Amino acid sequence: MRSAARIITSALILTACLAGKGFAFVETRSEGWDVPKDSPLYSPGKWKAAEQYFVTVERLRVHYIESGTGRTVVMIHGNAGAVEDFEFGVVELLSREYRVVAIDRPGHGKSERPAGKAETVEYQAELLHQTLSHLGITQPVLVGHSWGAALALAYALKYPDEVSAMILLAPAAYADDGGNVLLRTTIKTPIVGDLSLLLGKSIVGRRVLKRVLARAFFPQAVPDNYFKLATSSWLGRKQLKAYLEDEWALNDSLKKMSKRYSEIKIPVVIVTGDRDKIVSPKENAYRLQAAIPQSRLIELKKTGHQIPQTHPESVYAALTLISPSLASKLN
Repeated sequence: MRSAARIITSALILTACLAGKGFAFVETRSEGWDVPKDSPLYSPGKWKAAEQYFVTVERLRVHYIESGTGRTVVMIHGNAGAVEDFEFGVVELLSREYRVVAIDRPGHGKSERPAGKAETVEYQAELLHQTLSHLGITQPVLVGHSWGAALALAYALKYPDEVSAMILLAPAAYADDGGNVLLRTTIKTPIVGDLSLLLGKSIVGRRVLKRVLARAFFPQAVPDNYFKLATSSWLGRKQLKAYLEDEWALNDSLKKMSKRYSEIKIPVVIVTGDRDKIVSPKENAYRLQAAIPQSRLIELKKTGHQIPQTHPESVYAALTLISPSLASKLN
């Protein structure tokens, strides 16, 4: 009975964790900067869909998509998520002028995950660096959303001479006061962890996931096609375990990383929504913008956390802000 109670309890904790936190922890603000959604660049037109590829790095299959030509922009999704997060307009829009590469982080989407060490932002930065090196990508513009923005920051700190600029969408930049020790212990325990993940998948289901996404997309509605995508790809055992491991490991990494943000010397644009219900502006992006000398902070009105899906044109607009700096590097 005690073992059964532990399994049920851990499953309920998993449900609460997914319902309560969902993605990452950031929000930001600046004065009067809105991107017109009816921009000609956002209007529908002829576009060749991104191609899917796999590359083997450290004996792991890493999945990515690629489209377009020009200067390389690398897209990094949040937690949870996958490369499809950027296929709601961002890849199509940017690939008209840039080479766009979006990569599934370890254990998410179709990428494999090594046992025991993939959860830290620092290790994922190393793996991303090896992946980009294998693809012959140097000096990319990194675009990171939420947890993916933390990964972009870690990459820039570890490889300061190998990034040309960053665009951070609702970035997770500073540690919060969370951390569920009981959940971590339970998931790490063999058998009990596996069963709790299976129960978590059953309990979370469509209703809880839809509630999480409703908070993330607020004040916009959750697109039906995105909800179907998340339902089919986020609740597998591999993806849930990757989500949880990434979630509980982030704080430790951010505590160390945040002390070094002033070392970042490349152009940085931070984009956020003024109605973000997932993240805190005061504890993250405001501090991040103040810490990085070359950063600019942009607020999108009536916008929540899911900027890649609701405002793909803002990513292009952010690129235009740093284009002069990129051009000077080429001359």
